Amino acid sequence: MKATKKSPSIEALLTSLTGLSRVGAVAEASCVTCSGEASQFRDALSKKEYTISGMCQPCQDKIFGV
Repeated sequence: MKATKKSPSIEALLTSLTGLSRVGAVAEASCVTCSGEASQFRDALSKKEYTISGMCQPCQDKIFGV
């Protein structure tokens, strides 16, 4: 899976907020929020959200609701 492309300044901001590289996390199939595994998603939209935010399914559910 590949992370969506963002401007370098946005990537830097996201990394400073989470302490982890979103691009690196997606490449490793891990979550930028909890550092857990991010390999199973409820549906295609949740999988796409992962490439945008770097959040696993449980973290997406906590942030956006189920």
